[in-house]
Amino acid sequence: MLYNHTVKDDAYTPQPELVSPTKTPMAEPIELAPDYYLSNFHALVDFVVTRYAPLLSDEERSFHQCFSALDTDSQRLYVRLLSRKGVPTSTGALFRQSKLAYQEIHNLRQAADTLVANRLFLRDPALDLTEILSLFTKNELLASSNEPLPKALKRPALEQALLEQDHATVHARLTRGEPLLAVQAAAHFETFKLLFFGNLNQDLTDYVLRDLGLFRYENYPLEQSQLPFKSRAQVERHLLFYSCLAQAEQVLCEDAEAISTLAAELPESVEGDTTLQRRLDRLRLALARQLERLHALDTASSLYLQCQRPPARERRARIAASQGDTDSALTICAQILAQPENEQERAFAASFGHRTAKKTPHCDTWPAPKRYRAPTHTVTLVQTDQRVEVRAAQYLAEIAPGSQCFYVENTLINGVLGLAIWDILFAPIPGAFFNPFQVAPSDFRSADFYPQRRAAFTQRLAELKQAGLDDWVWHHFGEKWGIANPLVHWEALSEPLLTLALSQIPTEHWLALFRRLLDDIGQHRSGLPDLILFPAGGGYELVEVKGPGDRLQQNQQRWLAYFAQHQIPHRVLHVEWGTL
Repeated sequence: MLYNHTVKDDAYTPQPELVSPTKTPMAEPIELAPDYYLSNFHALVDFVVTRYAPLLSDEERSFHQCFSALDTDSQRLYVRLLSRKGVPTSTGALFRQSKLAYQEIHNLRQAADTLVANRLFLRDPALDLTEILSLFTKNELLASSNEPLPKALKRPALEQALLEQDHATVHARLTRGEPLLAVQAAAHFETFKLLFFGNLNQDLTDYVLRDLGLFRYENYPLEQSQLPFKSRAQVERHLLFYSCLAQAEQVLCEDAEAISTLAAELPESVEGDTTLQRRLDRLRLALARQLERLHALDTASSLYLQCQRPPARERRARIAASQGDTDSALTICAQILAQPENEQERAFAASFGHRTAKKTPHCDTWPAPKRYRAPTHTVTLVQTDQRVEVRAAQYLAEIAPGSQCFYVENTLINGVLGLAIWDILFAPIPGAFFNPFQVAPSDFRSADFYPQRRAAFTQRLAELKQAGLDDWVWHHFGEKWGIANPLVHWEALSEPLLTLALSQIPTEHWLALFRRLLDDIGQHRSGLPDLILFPAGGGYELVEVKGPGDRLQQNQQRWLAYFAQHQIPHRVLHVEWGTL
């Protein structure tokens, strides 16, 4: 069996269904300066030097000083190539100087000479033929051969044929005195990127998106005392994590020994650095899961034991049960139930514990978990090219004249919460914001999000209970429209929809919904019903739509059970397709 081994860190990226940073029409196109990239590079580097100078190594400070002393053309050329992929080699990303042409660089050859003199470029590095072949076209490769080769040869076969010839001769014919340039000191810029973005997934593109007006970000404070990195050792551990992450995709395709070796190379966590801990947990979970697939169960269980986030305990319980150790499996389930990390983990422990206990004399101590069955109706509709949810919304509005039905899915309830707590979401919590380009605080999807802001959330919910939602929601709707927020999908929040929702959903229902969302915002912001129905006589109803063959997902079932506990009107509408 083949598995998808792509492993990413947990740097927050917006989900399309929840975030629409801005759709504000612009009066006229924004034209960037020809060397906009250099201004952005300076802004990033200067931000880091201003705030993190004591954490930089001597080499990184020298890199900054050297670059700052360069003439403008040289700076432009360096940043141009630093931002391009190039051909990866043992000496750095490689480029052919003859293929470089930038209108804003007035004397490219002189700029290249200056960069070589300052050791930011390496000219004609000593490289094996295998490292430079991809720089050249197929026709150039054919012309470099010591003997005629068929033009019909596919590129891999052509390269292999050249590698079987004298490397020095082929190398000389390919380059013919043409300078090859290898970019140096890229690793230093990686450190600057880490300190600025807090991860190595983002790049200078974020500046461009902002400058073009495509993304708008909240203007939260970035005081030095609240920035996440506090020591050089902390920086080094983050860099080591990313080095391990880069190896993970290949290692996950190898054997258990290779995976265990990589796991042993992971850095230790840093006290108080929850971001690093989350990233380490995420990678360990991926490594341990593959160890399970390779049947290295004891090694996998030991690795899960080092993780602090779900589903580590779940996997350990499953491993113990698969090995016949039901007592250990039940002990882990009991530990989860005593102190669950989230609702999903609690549900697993109750269900798996019951199934496991049935194999032991202690089955009476593990009752079957109760499963809520929501009110369900089935209708037959004529199929069109519209989504089933849209057809269901039309049907519900048609059968009750004067009612209104909206297809909202996860956007309405999340969006109203995002507007009601906007200022708390972007409050300057230590370690929450690395740079000006964050859609959300770095801990948004983590278990730390609510506890870090507990007092502020408690106070806000009390204010909403007393005065209602209108003031906070409409204030932020008017003041913040178009600014990125991980809970707010602006295009889905029309004023008529908000007006109906705020007037016809009781405040106590909003507060109940908010409490569950805030309890585990990473998990609970999905699975909400597809439709909201506003009957002509007042009130509302949440409707989950299921088309032919579709079934409720677990997160949807948990939301429906929660609605029942809090008397929130809801139902499931099964749609079957029929004919006129």
